[in-house]
Amino acid sequence: MPDKIRILVVDDEETLQEVFSRMLSSRGYSVDIASTAREALEKVKSTKYQVCLLDVTLPDMRGTELLRLVHQMEPSMKKIMVTGDWVPHDVALAKKNGAEEFILKPLSRDDLVSAVESVLNAS
Repeated sequence: MPDKIRILVVDDEETLQEVFSRMLSSRGYSVDIASTAREALEKVKSTKYQVCLLDVTLPDMRGTELLRLVHQMEPSMKKIMVTGDWVPHDVALAKKNGAEEFILKPLSRDDLVSAVESVLNAS
C-alpha cells in the first residue's frame, strides 16, 4: 500500500492520537502527530504531507482557523476536519477554508481509512 503517503494528525487527545496513528499506520501510511496548532504549523513548514487530519477543537486555536493557515501554506495537501460535535457553522467554514472531508468522532477504522482514501483518490 502507500508507503510514501505522509499524514499529519492534529488532535490534542493522546488516546485519539494513538488510535488514529495505529489505524493509519496499519494501512501503510507514515503518520506524524501534532497536539497543538503551533506544533502542526511547524511540522507543515518542515515536512511534505499529502493529508492532514485536523480536530476542530485545539488548545491554542480553532481547527477551522488552523485549516485556513495550512491551506494557504499547502493548498495541494488534502485536509480532513474531525470533530466530536457536529456544528453546521464549522462544516461550512471548513469547506470554505479548504477541507475536502468533515468526519464525526467517534469513528471506526473503516470510516477513517475510507475518508483518507477518498481524498487521495480525488486527486
